[in-house]
Amino acid sequence: MDAHEFVTLVNRTDRPVEGVYDSRTHVFPPHAKVEVEKFKAVKFVDQNPVMGSENPRTGEMIYKMGIVELRMDCSPLSAEYLAQFEGAIEKWDRSKLIGAKPSEAVPGIVSIYSSREASTPLPKETAFVPAG
Repeated sequence: MDAHEFVTLVNRTDRPVEGVYDSRTHVFPPHAKVEVEKFKAVKFVDQNPVMGSENPRTGEMIYKMGIVELRMDCSPLSAEYLAQFEGAIEKWDRSKLIGAKPSEAVPGIVSIYSSREASTPLPKETAFVPAG
C-alpha cells in the first residue's frame, strides 16, 4: 500500500461521524465525501461499525463509512434503517441459530503490559544452539 495513496471516504449517515488516528479526532460531516490517505481511511471505517449489525452466521458488519476505491458499500444509511439495530444485543438469541458464532460476555483486563512484564524470562543457564 502506497503511504501517500489517497482514497474517497464517504460518511453514509445523516450525522457527523468521528474517527481517531494518531491521537487526533477527525469529524466527517453528514454524507461527506472526503479525500483521505488510504491507511487512515481504512482505520476510520473499522472504528465506525453499526453496532448490532453483525451477521451472526458470517460475522460481516455494516459500517457507517465506506471507501469508494475499495468498492465498499457507500450507499446512504437512513436514521430509520439504523434504528432497527438499536438494542440488537438484547434482540438476538444466537443459541437458536444453526451455525452461529456463540455470543458471550468476557470480562477483560483494562491495562497495558510491557513485553518485559508479559514475557517469561529464560533461565540464566539457557544457551542457544545453532540448528545444524
